[in-house]
Amino acid sequence: MQQKRPILYYPEGTTGAKQIFSRLERLDIRSYVPDQILELYKESPEILIANTRLKINGDTIRKYPTVRIFATVSSGTDHVDFAALKETGRIFLNAPGCNAGSVAEYCFAGLRSRFSVEKLKGLRVGMIGHGYTGKEFHKILKSFEIESVFYDPFYKAESSPLKEVLSSDIVSYHVPLTKEGQEPTFRMITESLIDSFRLQTVLINTSRGEIFTSEAFAKLMERKDIFKILDVFDPEPPTEEFGAFLARAENSVFTPHIAGYSQIGRMSGTHRVAEKLSILYEDRPLPPLENFLETKGEFKTETFLLEEDRLLRESWKNGDFGYFEKRRNSYPIRLDWGLF
Repeated sequence: MQQKRPILYYPEGTTGAKQIFSRLERLDIRSYVPDQILELYKESPEILIANTRLKINGDTIRKYPTVRIFATVSSGTDHVDFAALKETGRIFLNAPGCNAGSVAEYCFAGLRSRFSVEKLKGLRVGMIGHGYTGKEFHKILKSFEIESVFYDPFYKAESSPLKEVLSSDIVSYHVPLTKEGQEPTFRMITESLIDSFRLQTVLINTSRGEIFTSEAFAKLMERKDIFKILDVFDPEPPTEEFGAFLARAENSVFTPHIAGYSQIGRMSGTHRVAEKLSILYEDRPLPPLENFLETKGEFKTETFLLEEDRLLRESWKNGDFGYFEKRRNSYPIRLDWGLF
C-alpha cells in the first residue's frame, strides 16, 4: 500500500505558491482560505504555512498537534516563540531578507511621489537600521547619488551618530521589532523624539507600528509639517475609529502593510521556504526563481503607491474595515522596479 504523503497547507493568495510548491513531489500540497485556518487541525497537516498574524506559541502548537513545521514566506519572526518550538521539537522556517529589495523600492517610490531625483540629490536620508532592507535602500540611494547616513548599534564602526541621522531631511525606519537586547525597538519612538524632528521632515516607517508609543504617534499626526509614509500601524488592522481618523489625515501616504509585497519580494520568500522543504524531505531540486516570474503587467512598484493609498482611504471612508486584511491576503502581482 502506498504510504501517505505529509500534508502541506499554504494560504490562498500566496504569490507563486501553487506553481512552486507543486514541484515538491513528496508532499501533499493543499491550500486554505485564511479565515479557515483554525479548522485545519482536523486535516492533520505536517507543515503549516501562515502569515505573521498567526502567533506561533505554545497554544498554537497544542492547537495543531500534528504540525512538525510552521513556516512563513516572509522574514518576520516577532510572532514566534522559539522557546516553545524548542521545547516541543517543532521547526520554524522563514525567508530572511527575501523582501528587502521590495521594501527598499517601496521607500524610494514614496520619495519619488513627493520629490524629483534632482531635488532628492539636495537632501539627506537618515536610516535607522542597516540590516537587509537598510542596506538595499542605501544601494538604491547611492545609485542615484543621493546622500544617506545610517545608525545601527550592530554596525558601530560604520554608523553615524544617532542625533545626526535623526536630523536628516528624510528619516526612514528599518528595524525588527524587539523587546530585549542591546537597544530594544519596541516603543523606541517617543513623543519627545517626534518633537525634535526638523520642520518638514519626511518620515517613513516600514518596520512595525509598535515602534511608536501611542503618544508619539498622536504627536506625529498633530505635526502637519511632517510628510508621513506609513505601511505599518498599531494595531493591525487598524480599528474602525483609528481607520476613520487616518482616512482624513493630510500630508501622508498610507498602505496596508504591503511594502514587501512585490512579485520578487513575495515569490522569493515562497521559493526559499520550498527549497528548505525540498532538502528536509529529500525532494528534487527546484527550478530557479526566474522560471516562475511574470514579466508583463500594469501594476508596478514605481507607479502604484498613490493608488494604493487612495484605495485604503476609500475603504476606511466607506466603512469597509475588512479591506486591510483582504488586500494583504489577495494581493495582485506587483512588478518590481528593478532597482535592486
